[in-house]
Amino acid sequence: MHHRTATIQMIKDVLHEDYINLSVRRYEMSEDVQSGPCSVTVELQRGDDGPTETISGAGVGFVDALYHGLSDHYAREYPSLGTITFTGFEVKGHMNTSEGQGADAECLVSLVVVNTEERQFRFEDQGRSLVAAATKVVVEAAEYFINSERAYISAFRSMLDAKDRGRPDLIEVYTAQLAELVKTTSYSEVIERIKAETRT
Repeated sequence: MHHRTATIQMIKDVLHEDYINLSVRRYEMSEDVQSGPCSVTVELQRGDDGPTETISGAGVGFVDALYHGLSDHYAREYPSLGTITFTGFEVKGHMNTSEGQGADAECLVSLVVVNTEERQFRFEDQGRSLVAAATKVVVEAAEYFINSERAYISAFRSMLDAKDRGRPDLIEVYTAQLAELVKTTSYSEVIERIKAETRT
């Protein structure tokens, strides 16, 4: 399992104020349990007081529908979202937290994601609403890979700039950052896009 704590801090150090923080404000879900599919609409906010955007998706169940919506909305700009696979999804009820008959107990939702290098990433959220916790954990996963890709692009461009300026000290710093960030997912398409940009 890949430990994300150090990587997240590096991503934030690279992006600074450009780090994209996505928070869930509300959601709507509709599903015909006999024939499907499930339809989801989620309102997301960037930062504490940033703009909101509405994501809609459909799929086999809530999690599939939500990630389809996130991927369709962001994957054109962040293609790494299309390279990950969900391999684990667990819900654990903490029944001792109930204030009534148990239906209001807190639950822990865990999502395991695998990238193209077969590295596993676990995302978790806890709350009294199962669907809300599941929504937040899926959005957290998307947020992580979006920011990781953006940080990789930023570090790559900074390294090219350092080479142009003859700064081996900075090249070493950016190379170390890229070596860590590339563990998150496959960036072959991103690298080719950057190379194309630098050739124009």
